[in-house]
Amino acid sequence: MNKKLINDDGFYVGSELKWGMDDVRNVLERFGRATTTSKEDVERILIAAFQDNYRLMETIDEAIGDAITYMIEEGQLKTEE
Repeated sequence: MNKKLINDDGFYVGSELKWGMDDVRNVLERFGRATTTSKEDVERILIAAFQDNYRLMETIDEAIGDAITYMIEEGQLKTEE
């Protein structure tokens, strides 16, 4: 396992989970509002996208389950005894 991707508290810290205001502005471009939306609104959008987001949690849970299934099928899980 690559320890650099797991912090001391046991959380994954890969760059895929780092979303910022630029990401919100990129999505706002699809609505034609990237340059007209205030910084405060961009911050509110970013917070709202992650706060209590059941869909996001469900997707990550499914991805973890898929990884476990694959690793079991490939004999890649090591057991601790």
